Amino acid sequence: MSTNDPIARRFVTLDGRRVSYLWRDGGHDGPTLLFIHGSGMSARYWSDQLRALADTARVLAVDLPGHGESDDAPTPSLARYADVTAGVIDAVGARPAIAVGHSLGGAVAVSLAARRPADVCGLVLLSTCARLPAVSTSAQWLWASLPESLRRVLFFVTAKNILFAAGASRAAVALGMQELRACRPQTLAADVAISRSMDVTEAAAALRVPALILCGSRDRVTPPALSRHLHATIAGSRLDLVDGAGHMLLIEASGVVNRAIAAFAASITRRPAARAHAGAAARPASRWRRALRRLVALVRRR
Repeated sequence: MSTNDPIARRFVTLDGRRVSYLWRDGGHDGPTLLFIHGSGMSARYWSDQLRALADTARVLAVDLPGHGESDDAPTPSLARYADVTAGVIDAVGARPAIAVGHSLGGAVAVSLAARRPADVCGLVLLSTCARLPAVSTSAQWLWASLPESLRRVLFFVTAKNILFAAGASRAAVALGMQELRACRPQTLAADVAISRSMDVTEAAAALRVPALILCGSRDRVTPPALSRHLHATIAGSRLDLVDGAGHMLLIEASGVVNRAIAAFAASITRRPAARAHAGAAARPASRWRRALRRLVALVRRR
């Protein structure tokens, strides 16, 4: 593909089920930027990132099972989402990848990196946590006792209020709510259940990959305290707070997020070259040391 090729929607069949993804190669070398959406969303809400970054890297955004234009998963789970994402990487040949995950998608990215360490060379985790605080049983009972129609109305009203910061643009709110309303009810319910039960603390603690953690300073779903805990869990990670942004910072502050991803990707691209340069510099020194050892051995024998 040439660098003028548009971002294209493609499909791959994995285990008999169709998986949709957005992709642009552009003839770029270096890692692929792999975007993994969060609960109730799809690859479409990465549009700003795909457009902004497609001229500098290969970009790939996956519709997780049951989301967007992908077929449903028989048994949705965090592990299933990670395995399907790995299958798309294999089908496209998108390795190595910098996995960029938002919210639940960040947990998928952590799980993917733990399962396929050779495929993931970096992580960008937006509005992500290792696990969510427990919900009180009384709140769960009250919610379950409401009629389904009322639960749905209350869910969307509440979601709009807590997902976005007060200063979010109308366009950002419209895009996020459009994505949420388009999600299949059973998929949304599965995502909420997965988010509530997940715990990727152990997987995150075992990671040895460069990681950038981004969190909106006004995030009320995964507040900064949870990002700080994730930062402390992932060795060598970096934490940046996006001032004034809420949980949906990728569409609330897309420019800030895009620049952060681009800078992080550039740092990942430079690392192999730096290591190669260091290795080349070390090789002459190694030859001198070997020669010196041979000389010492010869003197001792004589």
